[in-house]
Amino acid sequence: MYVPPQRDPRPTDGPPWWLVIGPGFAALIGLFLLTVIYRFDGESPLGIELGMSSQALLLSGLVAYVVAAAIAFPGGLLLGPRFPTSVTVPALVLMLLGVLLVAFVPGSGLLLVGRVLTGLGAGAVLGVTVALIRRLRTGRGAAAGVIAGLGVLALVVAPVLGGLLSDATGFRMVFVVAALFVFAAIVVAGIVGIITLAKPKHA
Repeated sequence: MYVPPQRDPRPTDGPPWWLVIGPGFAALIGLFLLTVIYRFDGESPLGIELGMSSQALLLSGLVAYVVAAAIAFPGGLLLGPRFPTSVTVPALVLMLLGVLLVAFVPGSGLLLVGRVLTGLGAGAVLGVTVALIRRLRTGRGAAAGVIAGLGVLALVVAPVLGGLLSDATGFRMVFVVAALFVFAAIVVAGIVGIITLAKPKHA
């Protein structure tokens, strides 16, 4: 009796590894921005300059960011495999708006809005990154390890670099510089998306 060959359950039509570069770079920026509001000694130049208590900064600066990211993460995870660039670029625009709002915020009232916008963008690009890595044809473990390692490094390094720059120039310059990196991520994601569209698809 003829038995049809079993199909390999592993994905054979997964994304190329370089498609992870744009969302992955954006996700690392998002993780950096999570902890950059604090200095390496636990103090916050942002909170001090805006006259915020430690509890208010925790809620508006950290908790709001994490909650917003958690809300947006499933959307990036579900839509990322099919529309990586279409999700990543708008998410980065949200991040850019949020970072600029924090950079030029006149007081603590708008800080919450800026951190929510940044968190939504960061959660979405992190979801896209995870989704693409899960569907890689080869090198899935290596890609996950690299992104995870760099993500932890970004979380740890952010208070150190942010603190040094804040002490030298003020906290606003930290977010101005971060905005430049977010803009660079938009360019990278756009270029990768154009290459993906231009690349011929094999049947």
